[in-house]
Amino acid sequence: MPAMPGPGSYRRNTSLMRGLNYFEAVARHQSVKLAAAELGVSQSAVSHQLRELTEALGEQLVERAGRGIGLTSTGERLAARLAVAFAGLQSSVDEIVGGSRRALRLAVCSSFGPGWIIPLLQDFCDTYPGIDLQLCLQAQDPEQTDQVADAFVTALAVRPGFAAVRIVEETLVAVHAPHGPKAPRRLITTELGEGTLGDDWQAYCRNARLRLSEVQKGSWLQCSHYLFAVDMAKAGLGVALVPDFLARHGIGEGTLAYFDKSRMPTGRVYHLCYKNQRAGEHEIKCLAAWIKAQAAAASVVKTLQRSAG
Repeated sequence: MPAMPGPGSYRRNTSLMRGLNYFEAVARHQSVKLAAAELGVSQSAVSHQLRELTEALGEQLVERAGRGIGLTSTGERLAARLAVAFAGLQSSVDEIVGGSRRALRLAVCSSFGPGWIIPLLQDFCDTYPGIDLQLCLQAQDPEQTDQVADAFVTALAVRPGFAAVRIVEETLVAVHAPHGPKAPRRLITTELGEGTLGDDWQAYCRNARLRLSEVQKGSWLQCSHYLFAVDMAKAGLGVALVPDFLARHGIGEGTLAYFDKSRMPTGRVYHLCYKNQRAGEHEIKCLAAWIKAQAAAASVVKTLQRSAG
């Protein structure tokens, strides 16, 4: 019968696991500060664990990269292995302790969820009644990590190690209430940065060969998200630039009208992303197939509408 490990072994193993856990968070965020915030500890505690892990393994795992940190080649290999191992552990715990089927978590940014996913959601439920889909709304493009969701809709660059299904290129349209905005005509902008206020409308006018001075008759109305812009336009406050998929429902129900016929591609392309190592999971395969089919159908409709217009 093998000997039971002594207290010293338990302490060493516990210290090693803690160090690996801290390192995995640092590697994922590429930041000691963000890792500390996630773990609920101080930055010095994270740095201390990294030093102890480096000494225990005899390998340098992180290095300075400009003002931040980066991973060494050894650190990158270890981080990749830990991501797989931790995901497997979480899956095992969910199966043993959860006691019920775990929902497939899909993280989407605030405009894409209501504008594209939700109008089509009933079809997904009818097509895959055995899959529980949990929508996780994010104010911005969601971070691509298992800590957030199992799959992601994002317009950010697809990270290495992730598969991607192209959904749609973002195209902005100008919309207002059917009766038009109250005089003077005010423009609603979501570009709020210092020195960039109203840049979206500047680009739209250049694309449509319009003069901003002729379109804008009042001061700017400012908001941080497309969802706010849509509701402000519906309320008759002004003319908003929003993605066409977000405006489509309001146009159909008569709460919005197009300001003109111009369409402006922003260059942002939405993708469904998920880790390569999870591509074989049944739920993710079904979601990817459904998204791909819906994106293809929407592309055909958009082409026909463009031809008709």
